[in-house]
Amino acid sequence: METMTAVLILLVTVAASGGISPFVRRVPLPLIQVALGAALGGFSGVPIVLNPDLFLLVFIPPLLFLDAWRFPVLELRRLGFIILTLAVGLVLFTVVGAGHIIHWLLPAVPLSTAFALAAVLSPTDAVAVAGMAGGARMPPRLKHILEGEALLNDASGLVCLQFAVTAALTGTFSIGAATVSFLWAAIGGVLVGVVMVAAVRVVHGWLVRARGDSPGTTILTMFLVPFAAYLAAEHLDMSGILAAVAGGMTLNLLPLEESGQVATRLQGTAVGEMIQFTLNGVIFVLLGWQLPGILGQAPMIASQAGAPHAGPLETPVGLGWLALQVAIIVGVLLGLRVLWVWVSLMVSQALARWRGKPRPGGPPGIMLRIMAAMAIAGVRGAVTLAGVLSLPDWLRDGVPFPGRDVAIFLASGVILVSLVLASLTLPWLLRGLSMPEEDAGVEEERAAEAALARAALRRLEQAHHAKRPGADDADLHTEAVLRLMEFYRRQVEDPDMPVDVRAQARRRLTIDAELRLAALRAKRDELARLHRIHAISEETWRRMVHSLDMMEASLARSRVL
Repeated sequence: METMTAVLILLVTVAASGGISPFVRRVPLPLIQVALGAALGGFSGVPIVLNPDLFLLVFIPPLLFLDAWRFPVLELRRLGFIILTLAVGLVLFTVVGAGHIIHWLLPAVPLSTAFALAAVLSPTDAVAVAGMAGGARMPPRLKHILEGEALLNDASGLVCLQFAVTAALTGTFSIGAATVSFLWAAIGGVLVGVVMVAAVRVVHGWLVRARGDSPGTTILTMFLVPFAAYLAAEHLDMSGILAAVAGGMTLNLLPLEESGQVATRLQGTAVGEMIQFTLNGVIFVLLGWQLPGILGQAPMIASQAGAPHAGPLETPVGLGWLALQVAIIVGVLLGLRVLWVWVSLMVSQALARWRGKPRPGGPPGIMLRIMAAMAIAGVRGAVTLAGVLSLPDWLRDGVPFPGRDVAIFLASGVILVSLVLASLTLPWLLRGLSMPEEDAGVEEERAAEAALARAALRRLEQAHHAKRPGADDADLHTEAVLRLMEFYRRQVEDPDMPVDVRAQARRRLTIDAELRLAALRAKRDELARLHRIHAISEETWRRMVHSLDMMEASLARSRVL
């Protein structure tokens, strides 16, 4: 009962954070959830002990699976080089660089523990970045780079953490064995995820053809897939995180295209958004819940850390000194990230010039803002918290794991500071920011719209010619076809219109959608009145409400576009 009560309290807190967020728009949702969690942890005085393995299993696979499922595969191909350099190269660079600096700052913390702390601080949380941006629009390419990095660097960081913990437990480290283990974990994890999802899709496709689609069964099956892939990969000593990511990517390449599965896609999207909101919210509430206990242990943690360049336990220090170390570590992480991003951009442009396809670099001011935004957007979140809590309590000889409490305190502080820093600076950095080559995506979308419109025109012409002239509704059919053909001809001609004419046409469509939306909401109000006075049956009301919901969602999207 106590566990169930705690789960319900967490879910209610997450729901409450969603209700509070619209009233304090300047405060990002993750910070609201951390504050609510800290208040609950402080007032209740009841600690929640997190099992790291259970935490990783429950939260990480579904979140990464959903992110990978929604990630545009074409962008992964276009931006693959920069994403891989950030997801693998930057992680290794951070572990080595930040690990040595942390050990220099805190000599009482062994080098292996410093490397372990640097490893858990290397993965970023792109989901948290969306909340940090506030009302500012993040350039699509920048968003895709950060999301792609976050999908892949979790595995790199946790594998490095495993090597650091092994070195701390055994006192030895082999670069050859580490390389083999990394390749086995990475390649094997990807294969497990691909095979798992491909097998499920084959079986599901056969069932759909034989018995028809069942949205509830399909959605539940796909929700269980990341857990199955994660557990299978971990059982084989492979990367469960990469298995979940590869599974989501595979499902992305095998979309549900059948017209009979529209309900499954719509319901699956809604369920996925709810799961993502809930799990991310619970993670940040749990982080806040841990803070009172961590702060309460600060004096003991500070005494374990020791003063700079002093031996262990020689100079007791206070909470202020630990906070200073957190700030220094955040600065080190930002500096290493800026340096790596700059080098990656230079190498990417050099390769493009060597291939004869030079890329525009943009004005120096814009490039500096892009690098600053990429650095600050590298906030730490769920994987960092789970990773640092997974540090063992004891060494193999029964001695307490050196520097574990210090690492937990510093990691929690870095998560909070990175969240606050991103929430304060990202909206300003992103305001009016556009990346080089960003307009190419807009033109690509317009060309695709024109191609779709031409396909629709061809199909309408075929339908018009197939209609017999003597049919009873031939005139009505002709009128409807001509009206639709005129609509699609305007879409075909739209890419060739002048910019001001195109803008006016889009504004006209937006106004039309707003008027249709107002009329639709009036219909909804009248339907609600009829339902209240029992003028229509419950079944009729539900069917008509669903129809109005579908129409309103379509019109709302048209108004946004």
